[in-house]
Amino acid sequence: MIEREAAVRVYNESLGVKGAKGRLVRVAEEGFFEVTLEAAGKNYTTLLPIQSTVLMAADPVEELPSLDVER
Repeated sequence: MIEREAAVRVYNESLGVKGAKGRLVRVAEEGFFEVTLEAAGKNYTTLLPIQSTVLMAADPVEELPSLDVER
């Protein structure tokens, strides 16, 4: 799960955004992500429609060791 204020990568085909750096502010009930998006060295508040936007955590998840199960 991506928590509020987490660093994210933003993908939105309609806007031509591919892997832009951002920070998730909130997920609104009205159907949009509020994201602070970094562009040209500055930060901008953006409202991105959930239906056409993908958010990916900027930091990878640590891989947990697998358990050996005897069968």
